[in-house]
Amino acid sequence: MINIDTVYQKVLTIANKEQRGYITPQEFNLMADKAQLDIYSSYFHEAKTAYVKPTKNNLGDAIDGLDMMEEKLHPFKHIDTVLSLDGGTLELPKEIYALDSIKHGTNEVTKITFREYAYTQNNPLTKATKNRMVYTRRSGGATVSDKDIILIEPTQPADTMFSISYYKQPTSPNWAYVVVNEKALYNPTNSTDFQLHASEQETVVMRILELAGIVIEKPQLVQTAMVDKQRIKQDQND
Repeated sequence: MINIDTVYQKVLTIANKEQRGYITPQEFNLMADKAQLDIYSSYFHEAKTAYVKPTKNNLGDAIDGLDMMEEKLHPFKHIDTVLSLDGGTLELPKEIYALDSIKHGTNEVTKITFREYAYTQNNPLTKATKNRMVYTRRSGGATVSDKDIILIEPTQPADTMFSISYYKQPTSPNWAYVVVNEKALYNPTNSTDFQLHASEQETVVMRILELAGIVIEKPQLVQTAMVDKQRIKQDQND
């Protein structure tokens, strides 16, 4: 977790330096939400990259970058038990961001594309069985929505139990405040901190500054954020 007031104060300090502009709480909250989602989304790409191409430390020993990604993603990973609906379909949790796996008992249900789904079911050699179930997402969209349909084959009776492992959508950060003497003062009771790993604090600050520079049309701010972001990335790779 990253304290949202700490981030906001850092953002204000850098943004106000040399009169580069003031960022209102409303603007900050919108940019904070986007910054968190941008960083969170990058975890999945970085995890895939780390799996394919592990990095090395100064001694030449391989470092499994997946360990760090798993640590960052761990708070968001959930496992829920769901019951199939009529027709053998499954309803995904509304807060899902990325689906990890589906299991029936101890057997993992294999994910296939909708095109593969149609082909395999028409071929007796590849047709799914009770011990070799498959699933596909009918919507085919890039994001999860209430219209997503998980089709399971072979079709199971309603109320068949499945286990779904998934990554949850992060809660939107919110810097809440009360107005005192015409000034916005931090209200920790109603605020929501960033749910990202503590190591991401500086990355969050720089991403918000980058967005802020665009919103308030201050290219110097964007440049400052980009330089610092490159420095942070370099430090992480060293």
